[in-house]
Amino acid sequence: MVGEKKQIGQLLMESGLLTDVQLNEALTYQREHGVVLGKAVVSMGLVPERELLKVLGDHLGLPSLDITKYNIQDEALMEVSEDFAREYSIIPLFLIENTLTIATADPLNIDVIDQLSRDTGMEIMLVLSIEMDIERSIDLYYRSTTSLAQTQAAGDDVRVVSREIHEDAEVVQVVDMLLFEAVNMGASDIHIEPRKHDARIRYRVDGVLQQYYSIPSDSVSPMISRIKILADMDIAESRRPQDGRFHFEQKNVAVDLRCSTFPTPNGEKVVMRILDESKGKIDLHKLGFDGDILKLWRETIKTSNGILLVTGPTGSGKTTTLYATLNTLNSVAVNIMTIEDPIEYMLDNINQSQVNNRAGLTFSAALRTMMRQDPDIILVGEMRDVETIEMAIRAALTGHLVFSTLHTNDASSTFTRLMDMGVDTYLVSSTVRAILAQRLLRLLCPRCKKPIEKSDELKKILKLEQWPEYASVHKPVGCIHCRNSGYVGRTGVFELLIPNQEVKDLVIKGADAGEIEEAAVRNGMYSLNEAAREYVLRGKTSIDEIMRVTL
Repeated sequence: MVGEKKQIGQLLMESGLLTDVQLNEALTYQREHGVVLGKAVVSMGLVPERELLKVLGDHLGLPSLDITKYNIQDEALMEVSEDFAREYSIIPLFLIENTLTIATADPLNIDVIDQLSRDTGMEIMLVLSIEMDIERSIDLYYRSTTSLAQTQAAGDDVRVVSREIHEDAEVVQVVDMLLFEAVNMGASDIHIEPRKHDARIRYRVDGVLQQYYSIPSDSVSPMISRIKILADMDIAESRRPQDGRFHFEQKNVAVDLRCSTFPTPNGEKVVMRILDESKGKIDLHKLGFDGDILKLWRETIKTSNGILLVTGPTGSGKTTTLYATLNTLNSVAVNIMTIEDPIEYMLDNINQSQVNNRAGLTFSAALRTMMRQDPDIILVGEMRDVETIEMAIRAALTGHLVFSTLHTNDASSTFTRLMDMGVDTYLVSSTVRAILAQRLLRLLCPRCKKPIEKSDELKKILKLEQWPEYASVHKPVGCIHCRNSGYVGRTGVFELLIPNQEVKDLVIKGADAGEIEEAAVRNGMYSLNEAAREYVLRGKTSIDEIMRVTL
């Protein structure tokens, strides 16, 4: 293993991608986080993963492949279990006679290749691919293959998305089935909505609600009672909203669910938010950051004090970004404390606390107490009021690094929002170190997306003077693998505003968001609209999707 580290490091240095100092930093990161050196340099933002694969490919004589555009054989998938593929981040691509070709981001892991060869009895050929693309392909192909097999075994018409849950089904089994399928589909929320004669069940998948089941009216009340029991709610109370939480575990699925009820004329509506703990441990480089923005963000979060804000609407991935950031900073040398409402994911070796208004533990009260706990880094779930903001500013001025969120449309309007709330402009300009605005874009299904003609009308919509050479615009179609939605998975798009002196002066003068944005763009800020447009030009998402999310 030591030889491999030296080999990769030497290759990267010879290619001019790493300096001697950076290599030593990466080796330290590798030891602290227990990862291979290649993953360390990518996670630190020192080398883009695509460049790393190119260097390894040239050295080892292996081809690279964009597997998001490749149609994987079902026969090849059957040779490797999903668990094995996930554990080692590999995916089989195709099978020719006695040779199985797999995609990997770590071609130096000889033990995995030998294990595959022994298990399959075949010769293993390698191609290189980006780890995030491999993980998305595992989600897409294994999930769709399993779902299709189950559907065919049940004799269902595979084109039908909604189906009825019969009255004679056991309530416990029905609830377990709904939860299990929602997690396997990657849903973030489950909605149970009573209607006059039945109830519909919708899953929010990739940020969009889709209907999957209907339930007979006689089954609605027992099902809601079952969920209330799981979430430790009062099953006798149906006239007022209730909140609860419970843990669900079945087969290879283990998640927490946050549950909320709301009375309607037809009965209680229930919404369950799925809190998958693995999402709180995701690496920054897997969130969709552009390489330059990721590098700037990694540099900025290493500052010793100040306020760093992540902004965007509800459901735009702000919490995931903050958790990934804290995981990057987490070490034995720093004391990280959080106050959240609620705690979505438990983080190892980070002191987390939850707002409890009945006990007087508000954001501002918690911040005041945290200051006596010798923190280095503080996370405030949301800047909800002036008192919380003023406490955060005080913490920043006394040498602490404070992370928090705000609901604003873009980075520049964050300054005006803080000023509108009554915060002194000088304090805002002197403490806010960076603002990261973000959205989540759905990615086109690689199996069914279709190219569209590059017309003048499209060029006008995308605000282009001329089409770049690499432009390849696609549209969603829909197939069994994406459940007729045309999209599979999501990625983040980001806008990072690091205020220079010009921006700070504008803030002090009380300038509007437009002026601040113009100054930031002049100084190199890459806007949300530009980032989203790039995904369209590269055929990864659709024009309709960026208009839905960023406009």
